[in-house]
Amino acid sequence: MKIKTATTIFEVLASEVRLSIFRLLVKYAPEGLVAGEISQMLDIPKTNLSFHLKNIMYSGLVSMEREGRNTRYRANIPLMLETIAYLASECCSGNSAHCQPYLAEGGIEPEFLSVYCQKQTYDTEITTMDTADKTKSSEDVKETVRAGYAAIATGQRSCCCSSQRGSQADPARLAAAVGYDAESLAKLPDGANMGLSCGNPVAIAALREGQTVVDLGSGGGFDVFQAGEKVKASGRVIGVDMTPEMLAKARKNIGQYRQRTGLDNVEFRLGEIECLPVPDNSVDVVLSNCVINLSPDKPKVWREIYRVLKSGGKVSVSDLALLKPLPDTVRDMAAALVGCVAGAVLVEETKALLEKAGFTSIVLTPKPDYVRNMQDWNDPLYKQIAETLPQGEEMADYVVSLSIEARK
Repeated sequence: MKIKTATTIFEVLASEVRLSIFRLLVKYAPEGLVAGEISQMLDIPKTNLSFHLKNIMYSGLVSMEREGRNTRYRANIPLMLETIAYLASECCSGNSAHCQPYLAEGGIEPEFLSVYCQKQTYDTEITTMDTADKTKSSEDVKETVRAGYAAIATGQRSCCCSSQRGSQADPARLAAAVGYDAESLAKLPDGANMGLSCGNPVAIAALREGQTVVDLGSGGGFDVFQAGEKVKASGRVIGVDMTPEMLAKARKNIGQYRQRTGLDNVEFRLGEIECLPVPDNSVDVVLSNCVINLSPDKPKVWREIYRVLKSGGKVSVSDLALLKPLPDTVRDMAAALVGCVAGAVLVEETKALLEKAGFTSIVLTPKPDYVRNMQDWNDPLYKQIAETLPQGEEMADYVVSLSIEARK
């Protein structure tokens, strides 16, 4: 967390009223409350409440979503925990034994101490990242990714999972190439398909009516809206994304989705996939499409997926993986990170991460056509990367689209 972000948060919470509002929303997370409920519980006039909520939302601590005539507000739990971690990360120079008396006095549980009182580190037991990459902070990686996808959401940059698309590789053509049918694509809200896919996790999942589904890194809602039609009115689909600009784009599309389908069964939450704003054992299926490779802490992502899934719950993920380690020149490219290449891990590492998290019935299916298509379509990023590869080698020798299925 940057000090400027922390300062903004502390300034917002310096008001007794705003602090009370935020604490109430934390209490009722992740569902949140509508404005009328907050007003009634805290005895705050709605006009005053609106002013304070706008200030809290400015800091990012609270998000809002229209529900007919009502507006629902939710606490951003990952940001709250990140703020607390920022305060505690240097506690007694990271010496948890010295921290213990202070935290005990404040009523903080030892479990919290083990996570936040010590400096955050990567889980390096299973990794191919070189020494230089390990020194990159988690926050630096997240900020690079967040900025890249904010630019995509606002139209300042063309689509991913490359840094930009060639004119031939438009989003519709790319979606068709990875298995999405024309009928499903035609029903999508305008702008939901931004060409961010490297597979079709919705099809892999074989979703059923009534299921609860979470999509990690939901972007403009591409897979969320399609999953919503599969689970129907009795089901629920939750998209989670850490980029406010993407979240705004997706939420704007909900109205069009409702009009076209008659369904009101999707929502989008601000959060990081390493700390999902979703209760334990509450989800039937977790989807993700070319996103997990972007995380600097993949072991934690898989542990979070395991946490939120019900017993017997299913993982259905499409992601990029490596057939062999990338050259350092590629791993150091910021564009290759945002483009879903530099952060990818080996296929066998992916399986090991799932096993370590506790998953069973793991099935990994390489799908090489995606990378070959990107090469054939002269994708600018893939072309740029190819120029740095050893002579005679190409992207398809290193990177593959991977279908990942597993059970809790």
